[in-house]
Amino acid sequence: MKFNLIASKKEQKSLIKFNKSFKTPDPIPQAGIEQAIKLMQKGRLYRYNFSDDLSNYSQPYELKDGDEELATEVAKLEYEFSLYTKHNYVIAVNSCGSALFLALKATGVKAGNKVLTNSFTFTAVPSSIVHAGGVPIYVECNSEYGIDIEDLKLKIEAHPDAKFFVVSHMRGHISDLDAVKNICDNAGIYLIEDCAHSLGAEWDGNFVGHHGEIACFSTQSYKLLNSGEGGLIATNNPLFAAYCILGSGSYEKLYKKHLARPYDDDLFEKLKPHVPNFSLRMSNLTAAVLRPQIEFLEDKIFQGIQRYDRLAEILSSVRNIYIPSPLEKVKRAPDSLQFNLLGLTSEQVDQFLQQTSERGVAIQIFGRDDNSRYYKNWQYSFTETPSLEKTESIISSACDLRLPSSFNFDDLNLIGYIIKDVLYKILKKDDEQDYRNGLTDYFENLEEVRGKYDSWVLFYDQEHYDNGWTVLLNHIAYTLRSYLKKDALILDIGCGTGLLGRELNSYGFKNLQGLDISQKSLDLLKDQGIYNALHLEELGNTLSFADNTFNALVSTGVFTRNQVPLESFEELIRVLKPGGIFAVVLRVEDDDLYYNPIKNYCVLKMWQEVLKERMSVLKSCNHELLILQK
Repeated sequence: MKFNLIASKKEQKSLIKFNKSFKTPDPIPQAGIEQAIKLMQKGRLYRYNFSDDLSNYSQPYELKDGDEELATEVAKLEYEFSLYTKHNYVIAVNSCGSALFLALKATGVKAGNKVLTNSFTFTAVPSSIVHAGGVPIYVECNSEYGIDIEDLKLKIEAHPDAKFFVVSHMRGHISDLDAVKNICDNAGIYLIEDCAHSLGAEWDGNFVGHHGEIACFSTQSYKLLNSGEGGLIATNNPLFAAYCILGSGSYEKLYKKHLARPYDDDLFEKLKPHVPNFSLRMSNLTAAVLRPQIEFLEDKIFQGIQRYDRLAEILSSVRNIYIPSPLEKVKRAPDSLQFNLLGLTSEQVDQFLQQTSERGVAIQIFGRDDNSRYYKNWQYSFTETPSLEKTESIISSACDLRLPSSFNFDDLNLIGYIIKDVLYKILKKDDEQDYRNGLTDYFENLEEVRGKYDSWVLFYDQEHYDNGWTVLLNHIAYTLRSYLKKDALILDIGCGTGLLGRELNSYGFKNLQGLDISQKSLDLLKDQGIYNALHLEELGNTLSFADNTFNALVSTGVFTRNQVPLESFEELIRVLKPGGIFAVVLRVEDDDLYYNPIKNYCVLKMWQEVLKERMSVLKSCNHELLILQK
């Protein structure tokens, strides 16, 4: 089977493209910029560069912003972050990788110790394990990108000496934390949570990061808190907190200059001789740009959810895209979207990446040789490549798409449109016939039309995926965004099996009603939730709607091949509200059979033509999208 994958040069020039960057980080609040400038002017960048007499203060608001007090930025950040996450102790370091390393050392990892962790995560996680002297044991992921609980049990059984587990909430996808914690507790395993992507995410109404002994957060540029690089260790265990404070680079009695610490000096003094100074401290400059961002976290999380939900809804109409749903107890805080491509060959996946990239949509596949999230690229962590068949099958077609806060809903609609446009074209089969079961060029009567659609219903969708008709439907639904409000009451004339309705739904049009001549088509739609009402009616007869009912009428594949009588337009004008939109697709090869009467209505000022656009998606004929306004 051949696939029509490559657009001509002329087609490439006319393709709609996205022009914004997917790598735009969040800007620093003005307060952070001003504080950073003050620090640079005074030179107090070292986190401990303030007087010992400040060491006894236990509340950050008592540390005023004078000259010397400028150096308390990191201490204040740790305290304020602890208030947000509701941990007793927080230690700021130079990266999340450093945070994970210290967490592993604090819980007791020594050279040669086995450490369980996700097979699907970022390279920094196994790197931190190797850095700590550990040996990663990789656990399979499931289709929701979380830990495969059954494989976790098998790995523990196979490695009973593995007493540490770094569970990575990769890209903010949260595993079954209750099950993970229960398994770890029963096996005597220390649990560390990699929360680099899950700041603000919740499990059962509480912030993620409280199931493990230690949680590690990131403030790298593409995270909710942006300092370029940075990490935060959060724990309720005083021993682990003291170890991390000392290990991060607190020597002599500098631990007293921490506000979110255990206030037990004896604990620190006993530990000091046994904890190496790894010099992983955060600087005041980093903390200064982070602190003002904390107050905006909830707004950013809310907006991130909205962006995620918008794009996920657009892509939901594509049956070859699978978007994992979070577990019931999870409330995510996403800043990116992941989905799996289903039923595509490796060649088609490559073409998908190439064509979306050419149109400005930056998508990565996790399971690729150049991706740092692909376990086969972590050869530093094993002598033999682990067998991870389930993970391999999932991430080989798992797509990763960043959603910067600079993207608005128009941007997301365009991104979704491009993804679907590219994918639908790739899925289009290069068959000789558009309709394998045949389709007449001219219907003799309505009974012939009804019989055709009744017999077509079971394979209608597949045939229109195969011939590329979905490309046209996606384009129509996207185009109508410029003409209609989301709550517009829309009648889908000739709704069939709901292909156009699904596309309209995906772009936010939910107030839909469907009309069709085929009872079998309507029966198929009853429980699908695409339309609020379904109507079995014939065009050419008086319709059962009051005058001026609908904000919009849409119709594809109906006004063609003599399927409906020309006098149908009178009723459509009647039921359409003044100012309403009629979007109709006409077949060019019908020689203006339906377009000529439409032009007459325009001459009579009953309609006004606002758009006429040629679209060629089928081999056998060409089409035009016509948008009229009453």
